[in-house]
Amino acid sequence: MSSEPEQETTLQQVDKPDAEHFTSLAEDFLKKLGYKRGLHPTKATLEGEKYIIEMELKRRTANVQIDTKTGAVREFEIQEKVTEPVLSRRKLLLIFSISASVVTLVILKLLGILSLF
Repeated sequence: MSSEPEQETTLQQVDKPDAEHFTSLAEDFLKKLGYKRGLHPTKATLEGEKYIIEMELKRRTANVQIDTKTGAVREFEIQEKVTEPVLSRRKLLLIFSISASVVTLVILKLLGILSLF
């Protein structure tokens, strides 16, 4: 008796497309693949008879296509995120200190204080 109501609600949710239900199906699918942490749903789109769920992983983006009638995963794709390298604070500090040193040496040379050159 206890398993019967659970089965009815699952079938009812699959018959009536619900973005939240299909998002949880996509999360469960990705967890089975080993992506257990850092799953953040970003987009759920209904296209015809399939839901396309986009999930952000730590360094990847996953697109999972789920059939609205059966609730089965039709297709999935996991892509690496392409991020442009950003200058870190350490690199910025290094560039600034070298530039400041060169400017200081040029000014001292022009004033005649420094005669090393």
